[in-house]
Amino acid sequence: MSPVPSDSSSPLIAHPFRWFLALLILLFFYREWIVISSPITLFYDEAYYLSWAQTPDWGYYSKPPMVGWLIALTTAIFGNAEWAVKLASPLLYSGAAIIIYRTAEHLANSRAALISGAIFLLMPLIGFNSLFITTDAPLIFFWCLCFYAFIQAKETNSGYWWLLAGVAGGLGLLSKYTFIILPSTFLLYAVLSPIGRQLLLNPRFWFTCLLALSFLLPNLYWNYQHDFISFQHTAEISHQNSSSLSFSRLVEFWLGQLLVFGPVFLIYMIVRGLSRKPRSETEKLLWSLFWPTFVVLSVQAFMARANVNWAGPAYIGATLLTGYYLSQVKGYRLLLTGLLVNLLFSVSFYHYAAVTDALGIERKEGTDPYKRLLGWPQFVHQFQPWFDQYPDYKLASDSRKMLAYFGYYISPQDFKGVALSENAHIEDHYELQYPLSKSTAKKFLFVSEHDMEAKLHRYFSDVTLLTEQSYPLYSNFTRTARLYKVSDFKGIPGQQDHE
Repeated sequence: MSPVPSDSSSPLIAHPFRWFLALLILLFFYREWIVISSPITLFYDEAYYLSWAQTPDWGYYSKPPMVGWLIALTTAIFGNAEWAVKLASPLLYSGAAIIIYRTAEHLANSRAALISGAIFLLMPLIGFNSLFITTDAPLIFFWCLCFYAFIQAKETNSGYWWLLAGVAGGLGLLSKYTFIILPSTFLLYAVLSPIGRQLLLNPRFWFTCLLALSFLLPNLYWNYQHDFISFQHTAEISHQNSSSLSFSRLVEFWLGQLLVFGPVFLIYMIVRGLSRKPRSETEKLLWSLFWPTFVVLSVQAFMARANVNWAGPAYIGATLLTGYYLSQVKGYRLLLTGLLVNLLFSVSFYHYAAVTDALGIERKEGTDPYKRLLGWPQFVHQFQPWFDQYPDYKLASDSRKMLAYFGYYISPQDFKGVALSENAHIEDHYELQYPLSKSTAKKFLFVSEHDMEAKLHRYFSDVTLLTEQSYPLYSNFTRTARLYKVSDFKGIPGQQDHE
């Protein structure tokens, strides 16, 4: 692959890696400041994953184990503060950005590397996700690492690079099952390029794929022990059996990608790509990195549903491809315009309250992206006196959201809250690991967003409503929950027979 000639006379790229590191460090500490000072409290999925982290395992209800392991690591070192729970996310995205830089430098030149690194760091998806710990952070990091190792291995046939590609691939599979799409990059590349076909004839390529798959074996065994619950959940959220084909859903997904990657860069990449066939090996390889994930998730959106962030790994290829194309353009106007637009998206999200206050816009349910995060510490703390009064009562609920938030924000923290499920269908981690029917506890403080008194009398001999608390979040939305003291569990009709 011939590198594109670089304009070494430009002052901006006299020391490109220093500029890149300066941007990376600045954004890392800016985003950490946002998390700590705002503060960006835990989203309930994060509190939920924190409960996974208390018992590191080879699998969990809905995901492979990596996100739980990462949270277990950062909280073991720094404690359970919100920023510590989230810390692996900005660290992994920063690491992924460094790999993006080195990949672009290897495939093209330092100018392409600086541009690609900046595009990745300021991508709206990365700006948003850096504030939250999700499975996307390790998925994207190991995707970048595995791809970089593959291109090195393809050129050198070094055992070291093949081994690294296999290990990174295995860790990627333990991060999110979507990682299984990555090898299709090289299958598509084989269609487009003779060099790609040579890669498939190399036995080390297939050994590396097998090595990566071997990492998934403990997770598969865990799933076997739990009736393949992770795959059942994945099928359920896809709604493959119940959804109809929808062009409007597909178009909505595509339009959402403008916010994921940034409208300027996505439109530029598509227009540039459609204007000519891929000519260089670099173009063929990077389009192969983009298309499989984008197509698979587009089909998913058309057939059932797909969240806009699910196509995130496709934008590793898009980042490298856009950086490669822009490195051939004289000047920086288009690049700076795209970066500025993306930065404005992130800043508007980070400082949403300040922006709406400055514009005189009232934040309400339906208009505030932080709605699902706000007020939970204050809301839960309203219930603290009753938890202090009954310290020997176990936390229980009919909702994973309530178990996750109360488990984190109540004192002392309880990450193993007991779940009430009225049927044999398991819907979350708490129902899988801590079902009421198998709990050794006898007395519970049961919290619910619903009026549960009549229903709880079916399952407990003693039911007392202790309090109902509300927390007004907006003029049109108030959080409300009830806390019951229950004991003498009578069992759930039908479940004993099922078990």
